[in-house]
Amino acid sequence: MKKLGRKSKSNLIFSAVMLVVCGLLCLIPDAYTNPSSAIPREQVRIDSVDNTQLYPLGIVYSGSQNCEVTVLTGEYAGETASAHNYQNSALDKDKLFEVGDVAHAMVQMGANGLTVTLIDHYRIGVEGWIFAALALALIAVGGAVGCGALVSLVSSVVMIWKLLIPLLLRGVDPILASFATVLILTVIIDLLVAGWTKKCLVAMVGSVMGTLVTCVLAYVFTDVLKLDGGDTPYIVPLLSQSAMTVDPKALYIGMVFIANAGALMDLSMDVSISCEEIVYHRPDISAGALLKSGVSIGRGVLGTQTTTLMLAYSGNYLSMLMYFAGQGTPVVDLLNLKYVASQLMNTLVGSFGLVAAAPLTAVAASMLYTRHTREKTKRAQAAEPQESKTLPEA
Repeated sequence: MKKLGRKSKSNLIFSAVMLVVCGLLCLIPDAYTNPSSAIPREQVRIDSVDNTQLYPLGIVYSGSQNCEVTVLTGEYAGETASAHNYQNSALDKDKLFEVGDVAHAMVQMGANGLTVTLIDHYRIGVEGWIFAALALALIAVGGAVGCGALVSLVSSVVMIWKLLIPLLLRGVDPILASFATVLILTVIIDLLVAGWTKKCLVAMVGSVMGTLVTCVLAYVFTDVLKLDGGDTPYIVPLLSQSAMTVDPKALYIGMVFIANAGALMDLSMDVSISCEEIVYHRPDISAGALLKSGVSIGRGVLGTQTTTLMLAYSGNYLSMLMYFAGQGTPVVDLLNLKYVASQLMNTLVGSFGLVAAAPLTAVAASMLYTRHTREKTKRAQAAEPQESKTLPEA
């Protein structure tokens, strides 16, 4: 119990340190801003809507939805104003408001009075409650480990937003920046979950080696499959914004092993924890026997993890698959399309990484967890009395 208490205390201390680090990172000002960033963002309530200027185009609209709103927060709280919600006939960007909705808007005083520009529905409040519920569930179920998992989630988001993305926008090689970010996150997340223990070290070794395999194969397969990253979301406006300085192919490769890093960490930690439990109940187990058990455990987890990757990516692109199926597109055509091939490669490369991470984690576990057993055996052998060898009498 004392040992468990020390581990929990260590996890909590490291979690607190990482929260402070994340807080400091959040204080770093954004490197890229635009004039509208200085305009205050406030919550406004939709009091009335006028849809007479909306023109339906199938299931989308063009034109403008005219609204009367009341400002709920900020310097102009309580004041009313007119606002316009312009439609661009784009289902993924347009939004329609109803009376009583709360919107996120830019609010400023102009020459002709209060000006309100509607951005979208205000969702931060609900998102905050969902995150709070998740935090309570993690802490209630996992205790100190759950607290570490929560902090690791926050750390991942902050580091990607405040470190990785600014580096990419500054022209740092996407493959190098993404690989370094995955390594740092692997160390941080494993430490937050497992503390500074052999279990953490074993999981780190397996995850990093699996990530290295994923990185190399992503680079190779991208060339073999003639993929250029052109189907990456928002790549065209990003290239325009960056004056064509971003390498879409390198960015795509970086995205591949970032996307698969979580599964690799999961598998490595599963094998590491399982091997630790085996050693706990069988402290005299040999390295060979533990390696065999670790490989067997990894084999079992590998089957579900590979399927998890496939379901995750197919779930994200379910509407695309429905579209092609509804068009009667032959499967052979589907498999040769760039955006289908890119997601298929993402799944396959991630699976290769898992295949490599499972036995490599088992090898690391067999070496680190049984080191005390080997040292004990050597000491016992050294302590055994040596049989004296006597010369035969002449």
